[in-house]
Amino acid sequence: MRLTLLHTSDIHSRLVPYDFTPLKTDQDLELIPEAGPFGGATRMASILKRERKRGDRVLHVDSGDCFQGAPIFNVNTGEAEFRFLSEVRLDAAVVGNHEFDAGALNFTQKARNFANFPLLAANYQWDDPKAVGSNGTSMVTAPYSIRTVKGLRVGIIGMANISSLNSIVEGGNSLQVTPLEQNEVARSYVELLRPVTDVIIAVSHLGLHEDQDMIQGYEAFYEYSRAKPFVERAKDAWKVLEWFGPVGDDKSVVRVHIAGVSGLDAVMGGHLHVVLNPPQVVSDPSGRKVVLAHSGAFAKYVGRLELVVKMPSQKGADEGAEIISQDYRAFPVDGLWCNEAMRKLRFDANEFWDPGEFIQRPGVREAIEECRRQEDPAVSDMLIPYVLGMDFKLQLTSIFSYAPLDVQRRNNSNGGDSPLGNIAADSMRKRNRVEAEMALTNSLGIRDNLYAGVVTQEAMFNVFPFENTINIMYLSGAEMQEMFDFVTDRSAERGCVSQAQVSGARFTMDCAQVQLNELRIPCTPQTVEQDCPQTGREGHAKWQCLEDTSGSRCWAHTGIDIQINGKPLDITGTYKIAVNDYIAKGGSGFTVLKRNTTRIETGISLRDSLIGYMQGFCSCSDLLAGRETSSNGTRCGSLVNGAWTVDEKTLGSCRESQAFEAALNKTIGSCSCLDLIKLPADASQRCGVPDLTPEAIQAQCAVPQGPYTGRCSCRDLLTGNNPTCGTVTSQLRSFCEKPTAMPIANAIEDGRIGRRVK
Repeated sequence: MRLTLLHTSDIHSRLVPYDFTPLKTDQDLELIPEAGPFGGATRMASILKRERKRGDRVLHVDSGDCFQGAPIFNVNTGEAEFRFLSEVRLDAAVVGNHEFDAGALNFTQKARNFANFPLLAANYQWDDPKAVGSNGTSMVTAPYSIRTVKGLRVGIIGMANISSLNSIVEGGNSLQVTPLEQNEVARSYVELLRPVTDVIIAVSHLGLHEDQDMIQGYEAFYEYSRAKPFVERAKDAWKVLEWFGPVGDDKSVVRVHIAGVSGLDAVMGGHLHVVLNPPQVVSDPSGRKVVLAHSGAFAKYVGRLELVVKMPSQKGADEGAEIISQDYRAFPVDGLWCNEAMRKLRFDANEFWDPGEFIQRPGVREAIEECRRQEDPAVSDMLIPYVLGMDFKLQLTSIFSYAPLDVQRRNNSNGGDSPLGNIAADSMRKRNRVEAEMALTNSLGIRDNLYAGVVTQEAMFNVFPFENTINIMYLSGAEMQEMFDFVTDRSAERGCVSQAQVSGARFTMDCAQVQLNELRIPCTPQTVEQDCPQTGREGHAKWQCLEDTSGSRCWAHTGIDIQINGKPLDITGTYKIAVNDYIAKGGSGFTVLKRNTTRIETGISLRDSLIGYMQGFCSCSDLLAGRETSSNGTRCGSLVNGAWTVDEKTLGSCRESQAFEAALNKTIGSCSCLDLIKLPADASQRCGVPDLTPEAIQAQCAVPQGPYTGRCSCRDLLTGNNPTCGTVTSQLRSFCEKPTAMPIANAIEDGRIGRRVK
């Protein structure tokens, strides 16, 4: 028999279609760059309901993180997301880490009031809901759910995230939960459900590697007294691989292999925002094949996993049914979500499309409009009051800058500082009432790029969806060194890609030294020069003999060549720094900041700080006139090798804007070309010029395309003949009429964070 699993994951509040530049990986999955905006609840609902009608036995599962990531969450804190998932008849969802971003009590209240589906978290042991001050989350969650679909019994186990939830391991435990070891939890529920179900799937927000570990097993470190019961049991025993301390001593630390879980049929995963197409097929310890699928994030895709299930030949057999074949498809959620013919044409290997050419092809815009008419009306009606309220409260369409090129949140060359990270950190350091010596913010707190086009309030909510604020702290030189060491150590775990962005500082991440430190070479303080390797030490920090729980070992600082405002770090000095409140409280592992007691909350959001900073940037008028500063005194360009420079691409874009503006201001009789851009039929009479035909207007004005707004060119916007321009506000029209007056979002990688990998 057949079973269809519809899969959504990491929606992150993208219920309203949004703009972004699809990467090659997105285009490989046939997301059409010209068919933006992307995502949206009405489109997802239409796809989900369409696939339910096509299938025989159908279940829809969600892998968590439907909260946080778009302004609709900032205003409504999850109500709209749960109502949407209830409307599309979601069968089960695992609890994601971002479901708690507005607090566990908010999650509990929203789940109780608006979620008509099971919320699962088998590996969370909640505190007593009857206790004073309980958030009651255990009353709205469950470890598993059983669904019977036309005679097929399907067990669904929810595996919630642990790695990204600092609040369940830090002091205070605001979530009131104890995390449990994932494999033992999954194993126990598989054993519980196997006799009463035919198929068992795990809906997971653990992450891709953790999903693989759940099936195949993994290595971990435990105090032997805690591992001992699992090591000594007969079935699925843990294997001790290495002892740190006396063998057999309960207080010794052991490295163990935790056995994989046998009996799962499929794992529908999330958290890492990836699409596995085709899904991985992983063998569990018994040799059983387990299908592992991930379906992306940000409402860009709806996954469909078609399974052929073979029932056991003998009634009541313990092994349950078996998946004998599978077929997966990720449906792109763009403006052409309903038209497969257009999608095949766009990605036909025999066709080559120049940028912007496909949208001009006859029939494409009509197909987009037809798909728009087919979007789900019930979800559209449900969203209307949320969208209106959001626009009223946040003024999402307001424009404060223009980006000629994408401003990237990640470093695309060497894994160090990024363009967007640089100006975000600069804005924190230079903000009024902050004026710090340096600033540092975690890279993962910057959630999106600024895409080419006008920069709006909505774009800034995509960059900084969290309500993080600037905190001021005073750190000693030793604490500064520890902080840079931690940034390097954490970055080394992620391919030596910087996990922090800085301002007012320059340093090098010595990721090679991180690897050397992990060798744990024994030493004594008296013989460190002889015990620790001395060859190839040029550029590395000096060896020290560090004592920890397992003895003394060779160790050296990993954050090196540190300079604060051009001067070497003074280990005995004190520094005023600006950080965000999340890492100031120990988030992302910044314990060096959590221990510090000087934290001052400014209440200034990172979002507002960056907006205010960018509003002071130089305009094209400033840059083309050769001015050194903007009207508020901000230096034009970026500081590169001690000199303020403006890159040629930005200047080229400004020249194009200047030419466009000049063409609009050109006069024909008593009219400007701006007056005539819509080719009025009464142009001759209005302007006092005989025989002023549309052809004559176009020839004399010769208005170029002009700046790109993010959806279309300014010329298309002003003529009003391109529906892809979307809603045209008065502020957007004003920008197109005079683009050289808008501050330019100019940012580059300037090498403030270097790295060493050999």
